[in-house]
Amino acid sequence: MWKKSKVTDQTATGQGGPSEAEQEEEKKAGIKKRSKVPGVMITQFIEVLPEGKSTPDFLRKPIALTIQEGKLAIFKANVCGDPKPEVTWGRAKGDMSDTETFQKKYDEATGEYTLEIHRVSGEEADTYKCYAINEYGKAICTAALNVIEVGFKKKKAMEQLEDIGRGRVNQNFIRPCVRPSFVLGSVDPAEFRKLLRKRKGVDKEEAVKEPGEIDERFWEIIMSADRKDYERICAEFGVKDFRVMLKKLSEKKKERQEEQAKDGVMIPYSDEEEMKHSLKTVGKKLIFSVRDLKAEDAGLYQVDVEEVNLFSTDFKIPTVDFIVKIQEVKAKEREDAMFECVLSQPWPRIKWMGKNATLEEGEKYTITVSEDKLIHRLLIKDCSQLDKGIYSAAAGIKTCSAWLIVEADSDPASHGKKKTRKTTQAGGTGLDLGKLAQEQQEKLAKERQEQIDAANKARAEEERLAREALLAPPPPDTGDGDSGEGGDSGEGKDTGDGKNKSKSGSNKSNDGGKSVGKSVGEMKDSEKEGDDKKNKKSTDDSDKGKGTSNYDIDPNANGEGDGDSKGRKGHPGPLIPDTIIDAEKERDDKYKKSTDVSDKGKGASNNDIDPNANGEGDGDSKGRKGHTGPLIPDTVIDPNVKSGTGETEEYIDAAGMHSVRTRQGPLLKDTVIDPNGQSGTGETEEYTDASGKHSERTRQGPLLKDTVIDPGVQFVSGLSNIHALIGQPAELMCKLSNDNCEGTWYRNSKKLTADDGHIMSRDGANHKLVINRCQEEDSGKYRFEADGRKTEAMLNVEDPPRFDPDDLSAFSQPVIVKVGNSTTFKLPFVGREPMKIQWYRKGEELLDDNTTKIEKSFTQSRLLLSKCQRKDTGEIKIKLKNEHGTMEAISRLIVLDKPTAPQGPVEVLESTASCIHIKWRAPKDDGGCPVINYNLERQQVGRNTWKKLGDIPGVPEYKDNDVEHGRKYCYRIRVVTEEGVSEMMETDDLTAGTLAFPSSPAPPKVASAFNNCINLTWSTPTDTGESRILGYNLEKRKKGSNLWSPVNPTDEPIQEKKRAVTDVVAGNEYEFRVYAINVSGLSEPSSPSEFIFAKDPKNPPGKVEDLKVADTSYTALSLSWNKPTEEVGVQDEAKGYFIEVRQAECIDWTRCNVTPIILTTFTVKSLKAMAMYWIRVIAINDGGEGVPQDLDNYILAMPPPVRPCFTDNKMKSFMVVRAGNSVRILLNFEASPWPEVTWLKDDVPLLKRVNISNSESSSQLLITSSERSDSGIYTIVVKNLVGQESFSVEVRVTDDPKPPGPVELEENVPGTVTVIWEPSPDEKRDDHLHYSVSKRDSTKGSWSTVADRLFNNKFTACNIMPGREYHFRVYAKNDMGMSAPSESPTWGSERRKDTFVVNMPAYKTCDLRTAPAFLVPLRQHTAPKGYECYMSCAIKGNPKPRVTWYRNNISLNTNTNYLITNICGVCSLLILRVTPKDWGEYNIQIESALGRAESSTKLTVRE
Repeated sequence: MWKKSKVTDQTATGQGGPSEAEQEEEKKAGIKKRSKVPGVMITQFIEVLPEGKSTPDFLRKPIALTIQEGKLAIFKANVCGDPKPEVTWGRAKGDMSDTETFQKKYDEATGEYTLEIHRVSGEEADTYKCYAINEYGKAICTAALNVIEVGFKKKKAMEQLEDIGRGRVNQNFIRPCVRPSFVLGSVDPAEFRKLLRKRKGVDKEEAVKEPGEIDERFWEIIMSADRKDYERICAEFGVKDFRVMLKKLSEKKKERQEEQAKDGVMIPYSDEEEMKHSLKTVGKKLIFSVRDLKAEDAGLYQVDVEEVNLFSTDFKIPTVDFIVKIQEVKAKEREDAMFECVLSQPWPRIKWMGKNATLEEGEKYTITVSEDKLIHRLLIKDCSQLDKGIYSAAAGIKTCSAWLIVEADSDPASHGKKKTRKTTQAGGTGLDLGKLAQEQQEKLAKERQEQIDAANKARAEEERLAREALLAPPPPDTGDGDSGEGGDSGEGKDTGDGKNKSKSGSNKSNDGGKSVGKSVGEMKDSEKEGDDKKNKKSTDDSDKGKGTSNYDIDPNANGEGDGDSKGRKGHPGPLIPDTIIDAEKERDDKYKKSTDVSDKGKGASNNDIDPNANGEGDGDSKGRKGHTGPLIPDTVIDPNVKSGTGETEEYIDAAGMHSVRTRQGPLLKDTVIDPNGQSGTGETEEYTDASGKHSERTRQGPLLKDTVIDPGVQFVSGLSNIHALIGQPAELMCKLSNDNCEGTWYRNSKKLTADDGHIMSRDGANHKLVINRCQEEDSGKYRFEADGRKTEAMLNVEDPPRFDPDDLSAFSQPVIVKVGNSTTFKLPFVGREPMKIQWYRKGEELLDDNTTKIEKSFTQSRLLLSKCQRKDTGEIKIKLKNEHGTMEAISRLIVLDKPTAPQGPVEVLESTASCIHIKWRAPKDDGGCPVINYNLERQQVGRNTWKKLGDIPGVPEYKDNDVEHGRKYCYRIRVVTEEGVSEMMETDDLTAGTLAFPSSPAPPKVASAFNNCINLTWSTPTDTGESRILGYNLEKRKKGSNLWSPVNPTDEPIQEKKRAVTDVVAGNEYEFRVYAINVSGLSEPSSPSEFIFAKDPKNPPGKVEDLKVADTSYTALSLSWNKPTEEVGVQDEAKGYFIEVRQAECIDWTRCNVTPIILTTFTVKSLKAMAMYWIRVIAINDGGEGVPQDLDNYILAMPPPVRPCFTDNKMKSFMVVRAGNSVRILLNFEASPWPEVTWLKDDVPLLKRVNISNSESSSQLLITSSERSDSGIYTIVVKNLVGQESFSVEVRVTDDPKPPGPVELEENVPGTVTVIWEPSPDEKRDDHLHYSVSKRDSTKGSWSTVADRLFNNKFTACNIMPGREYHFRVYAKNDMGMSAPSESPTWGSERRKDTFVVNMPAYKTCDLRTAPAFLVPLRQHTAPKGYECYMSCAIKGNPKPRVTWYRNNISLNTNTNYLITNICGVCSLLILRVTPKDWGEYNIQIESALGRAESSTKLTVRE
């Protein structure tokens, strides 16, 4: 059963409530409540909850998971409650202290709590608990984690098998609905049955239940059993009332169905793929498929088998879509094509499809993605006709497709030839995709910010409502208001560090209705945004009282003050008098509200000013709170008026515009202008405000006019979003249009001050905020406000992975360890979590195994390598990655070991009668330490002892002088390092004093030649004869002479591989050869060198003259030129020529001939038809190459202009083709340049079914299967720039004609017969159709043609003789052949003679027929079971009788279980494996037209 779960999933199998101990404890601790979500237990700590408060509960609880080991398991939960509950995780067994395996996370945006279990194994399989606790209660829910183990765990299976044998197996393990094969492995079924029987007895002993009570296991088993098993199960569990059981069973099934319908959505599926959901079985796997994916298909899918949740997965569908889809692309052959699209969400890689095949990066296709992962491109290189088709792009469940159209090259000259690769690119949308992607990125960023702002706003609103509920006033006191006294002792302290603290007071009522009210005020710096406003509330619950207010001003006052006479909260600083604010507006401001519940009272005010006053005052007669600080005298506050500083108000300026202004500093006293021109202070007057409320105020001096700030200040440049690294400085700057305007900085709606560690500066109109060392808490939205206008920007403080330089320097040092030992690499780091840590060795990622262990923590990672081997030597790299960046650090591991053996083969540098000098190669691996010595041993061949030669320095070379002439020696060589001695290398047998001559050197080469000197060089021979080369002898020979003369004395070999030969005569030509000499003697001479003149070097020749093109064709061109002129001392005679060519679009020259040519003509071949080429010729001599001579213009690869003409001498102008055969017309022509060939039929263009093939000198028309409609005149027109020529061929497509219709004979004139026939059906379609008439009379046996080429349907035959019979035939003929004849009726009568009758005697025939009979009948058969049985008999009969076999009167002829044969009258029946079913009576019947016979027998089967 598959189901897609809702958020409120039913508690899955394995989940449950708390244990019995926990339940007892909770009964004592609180009240149990039931949650709306099944499987959640809520405990309430107090009986009555305060108004607006609630216990914790789960909006979404974690569900049970079944995960394959090694995968990631995730439990998710959403909780609610007021106050916000604290969420913790636990498990039933084991601990969760391993932070790498168990990771707990919280997403503030979604309010989702997550428990991630990485790389789950069997040890993590458990029941996990989620706790949500606040001060009023707690909620608990559980979820089971089942782990599917991969592979057979032998140890675990044996332990469980032992538990089964001891009778300690879990009851759930042997329930009929659970298959135990995943635990038992290969346990014998018979043994398992015994264990089950044994366990069954144990269960009966343990099960103790009351009489009439039904075991719960009974319902679990019977709900998943078949109806036929009900009786057996009831008998096992002792259930006797069958009717009651069936009724209760139906109720339980109905409950389960209702629960499933309520808590989950059942998914209908079938095994057919046409449905939305399908489930099919492939081997041992179940494959669940969802067709036509949509966004609503996302969700949590679970599979339940027999009510057991086996697997669950969270299926997500990305919300990506195409903003710009791929467009149709038209490209030419050999051109590149580009498809591109833009996505709505960043996507790492989309799927490209071409002609229903997935496209991958390679030589043909290039797939690119922009840095923001919004623009995706597919480049198809070198397009051909095979590439055209439909291409599509798929991202998530969205796809788009477009055609690629590849246009063939219209140039007729390139037909049948490979085109030149084009460097152009076709396709593209033509839009500015970069701009679109940037706009989309900004849109996504804006949406993310709106989501964050909405979440913050919602959270702030929740906190505001919670705060209002806390500060809501209680019902007023009904005591006597005249005799009550109220004291207000609320104190507020300003500590100077931006945090306001106050002590709270409580309200008390005395006897007789007297009450004492203390102002309750809490002012502290909140940790969350907006708390600084919420914490400025003051509450006064006093009903009646009196108080005094001290307004003395003390410059040294500590900022403390009691509430004034009306119970208002004291201000933490000096108040300027006569500040009036409407109390109603003040109550609307939720973050600055003061609550005044006092009704009546009386009080006195002390207005004396004392410089040493401490700023404290009692409440006045109306219970208002005193100010916490020195107050300016003569300040009268109305019940609807509040004093304060820094307050904001709206006003209407002179232009009628609404503006906002904030008072900066103390308010001045009101100035009242008397109508009589007199002004005064201290007078009290009543006035009515804008809302119609009556208030009082006292004038304190003359009133001044309000100062209105000009609202015209604008931002010239606003703030910009910036990114900064943690610990690095960041700077925000904006510019105003006014140099004298002040502004205020905010972070996350909280005003910034200099005490916050920020530097705020102003330079004219430029305002700057500098953060010296950015921290994570500095991230957020910064706002600058000035004159009612604001600009905002985001500061993102990034915390990428970083290393301490000292730690990195220490880590970079190579680590040296001996083989087999362990080593550790450790590197601390800092950076924001989560951090992905990867270790690499020689470029390959390391994972935990037997020799490698990786430890990770929040501040460092350690790599432990145990049992290091030499092959582990190499680079060690650590790679850290988080959301802000990637960092790498590299070290090196050197594992020391013994060196490997020296490398062969051993080279014999010298082998003489007195010494052997050998050389070998250093070891392939020195073990990490330099070679100190080589240890040598020597054995003379034929002896058993080895002589130690000792250690030699670390040079792989040794000269053994202690040898005997002709003896053979063998050497053992070992390498010695600090780590030990290597394995030995043994040489071959080396002979001392054997003659080994070197091989011949290579021929000498001439480096340079002059009149008096020739410089030669040569190389070392390939075989030195197992000894070093002592020198060389050089010989020379003059051209034309047979005598070689030495160049150097034979006893003074040349030590170098070069020689300057000075014994030469100027102008003569010489050749040279060289000998190699070693300790054995001279080698064979080398091959002679080339002949060289002894003369000074020549000057290169000049340019060739009169270079021209003699002839051209489509594939070749012929050149001719004259030799360059000679100038003594400037340019000498040319000895040869090189011809070079290049195409017009290329820049590289290609040489046409490898060796210089002597002739002054050359034909350049293998050219491309109609291509443009540049040609040049270079002269060369012994002095080198001359200056190239180019043609003046490029050459077009085409022959000279020739008017088209046909070259075939015998061209057919008429041809007949049988219908259905092919029509082929091939015409050869000559034309230059390449002509345009056009074919016409009856002066009309050809149909598409006619194939035309053109080449350079011919054209062919081909109709593969001709029809009669293809008949007509076909004309070819060959046209080029010079002229045109045409030729016509008449083609007649026909077939053998159909015969004429019926033939009739008439006699109009005696002695003649008129033959009349119906026309052939082909007469109307074939204008060449005619008729032929043939005649035959009774006296002649042959037919003779009497008429031919008749185009009518009548012919009169003459000379018809009476007494004869005449027959006529009419044939239809055309260009293809003749039809079948149409016969005429017989004309005339013939005299017939009497028939000669011969009477033959009658003969009696012999009848060989016989009736069917048995020659040998059937006999009785007894066959063992499982063996074969063979029955046979012999029969006779003519004609051959039909044979039928029967068993128990049932025919066996059609039964394939019996082999029945009839060969030469022997009929047989064979049963391969006899079974008891074959027991019975067998008979055979034979019958024919002459009779019938039968024979029977009986087959007995033995057991």
